[in-house]
Amino acid sequence: MIDTNRRKKLALHLRHLSTGQISNDEFEKRIMEDLTYGWLPEQYYQANESKTDDPVIRPILEFSWCLYNDTYNHKLTGEHRLSDEQTKEIARFILFLYSELEYEWTYVDLLNPVIRFSFADILKSFVTLGKHYRNLKLKREQEFELMKQAGDFEFWPFKTKAQYELQIFSTYT
Repeated sequence: MIDTNRRKKLALHLRHLSTGQISNDEFEKRIMEDLTYGWLPEQYYQANESKTDDPVIRPILEFSWCLYNDTYNHKLTGEHRLSDEQTKEIARFILFLYSELEYEWTYVDLLNPVIRFSFADILKSFVTLGKHYRNLKLKREQEFELMKQAGDFEFWPFKTKAQYELQIFSTYT
């Protein structure tokens, strides 16, 4: 399912964040108002709506959360400025968000498992001297490697290089 309206909102907010026009706190405020039904980007997975949402929204939100330090308010300028590689990735994400392409990748949770740990996970990790955590981390790494092999990962969220090139061509002609 493609939700064009929400994709455009995410693209706009991501553009404003990545170019330093808004702070990380303003980005989160706009995301919560326009996209995540009141959830912070890193918590959106808990929302019932995230299960039936346009499937590209959640992984891009999770990636965007990793662009800034959410412990204080700042813009992505000066010492917080994005690298050239990050800027190129954001541009590719925005290009995809403006496309009419279905998101075809299998979802893989790339966040450190500790971030989503329940009390039971903490206990299991403690009792197993960290083995439970290591197993979860290894499982995610294996899932990620399998996902990367399912398409041209360097063009993510596009599935293939051809999709990416076609979108660039159609955008600029």
